[in-house]
Amino acid sequence: MIWKELIVVLGLLISLILFKKASATLNIGKINLLSYTMYLFLLQTYIGAAMVYLGDHNHYTMKYITVDSSFDLMFYSVLLSAILFPLTIIVLYQCFHIDIKQRYKSYLKKSVEVKHERLAFYAISGIGFICCVLLLIYIIKIGYFPLLRLVRTPAGFEFGVERQRISQIVIVNSYVKNLLLGLFLPLLSYVAFAYAVVLKKFWWWALTAVLVGSAIVSATINFEKSPVLFYLFVLLLILMYERGGISRRVVFGFGAAMALFIVFIYGRMGYSFTSGDSNFYNGPIGRTLFTQVGTLTMHFDLFPTIFPFLHGRSLSPTAMHLLGIDGSYVRSAKLVMDFYGSEKVYDGTGGVMNAFYIGEAYANFGFWGMVLSIVYMGLVMGVLFYAFTRLRKTPYQLALTAMLTSRLALATQGGFVDFIYNFQTYLLLFFLVAGHFAPWIWERLSPRAPAGLIKLLDRLEGKEKKAAGKS
Repeated sequence: MIWKELIVVLGLLISLILFKKASATLNIGKINLLSYTMYLFLLQTYIGAAMVYLGDHNHYTMKYITVDSSFDLMFYSVLLSAILFPLTIIVLYQCFHIDIKQRYKSYLKKSVEVKHERLAFYAISGIGFICCVLLLIYIIKIGYFPLLRLVRTPAGFEFGVERQRISQIVIVNSYVKNLLLGLFLPLLSYVAFAYAVVLKKFWWWALTAVLVGSAIVSATINFEKSPVLFYLFVLLLILMYERGGISRRVVFGFGAAMALFIVFIYGRMGYSFTSGDSNFYNGPIGRTLFTQVGTLTMHFDLFPTIFPFLHGRSLSPTAMHLLGIDGSYVRSAKLVMDFYGSEKVYDGTGGVMNAFYIGEAYANFGFWGMVLSIVYMGLVMGVLFYAFTRLRKTPYQLALTAMLTSRLALATQGGFVDFIYNFQTYLLLFFLVAGHFAPWIWERLSPRAPAGLIKLLDRLEGKEKKAAGKS
């Protein structure tokens, strides 16, 4: 047992050293894409995986494992990821002579540029109004205000059943709902918040209050607990990037407030912290430390002993066709849910069984495919982090950078295929690139733009200068 403990501790120390070098800093007051990924990895994967490796199999997900060697295989794979992922990024930066520590420090010190403020305000207000109307229609179709159900729950109310019903409600179509409520509403609220923090003007704070409130309602509309926490954390990231860092006390205070919020939500949804169920393995602690680790272990237990490797069948149907992959499209998490799932999974009221990205990579491509997936993730995340540090600092770019930082870090705690192709992530990256090159593009297109548009922009710019002169 002692040698196992040494492996856990040494693996953690090596990983922390490598992550610090790869991410420039582990200061929680200056969190970036790579350090955020590391903290999520430690909290949701490494700690639980280490405890399972050391013999703690008391969480309910461990009871389903059929082969004991799956526990060790799971941990060694997690340990490999903990070391190889940051090491890949370090090698990448050294190959191209990138001093990422200096680059990130320079990025944090950059001042925020603001141009065409009024145009941005009108555009965000207009699109935000459409999103809010859509949200209102959604709530009307639900028949009650979901957020209030968390505060005051009627007797006999089944959150799992209602979550399933709400997810099946369609507005126009599912793509429009996901795009406007799942992407544009939070993005607009982040941009408005960034403008409010930078400019400190009443109308920006008023717009922020409306959009942030609407985004919180949208994030809690199907009674999921974590989306609203990660949504609020992006606001904290925007504050960090705008100010060049914030106090650790602020971050710890935010964490404490979010922990209290989770306790409150669990209590309102029927979980008793005073009953026999209230132990280390149930509720928020068990869900955070062990649930994803349990699902990851199931991947190593199921493939290939019980079910053959998928050989790329988790890729999108289009990609399967282009690559000549035979068989039907299937996600590894779906197979895991079907094979190990509880009654709640079978009746449709259970949640999704997420796992660290190496689980799906292993299920599809075996051990060496999993190793290549770690290298791929390191290369992609390393390139994106470097690209973020080269961006101009505007409220729009701050919001997009913070939102992408959160989404990309969270994506590592899900399926590997979601990191290869995710429409919303690609769309956000397109917005980021377009925003960075917008001044250059406008400089070349403005001579051919309609005279009415040029006159409108000049008028708005004149009002901005006049307002700035008065202030």
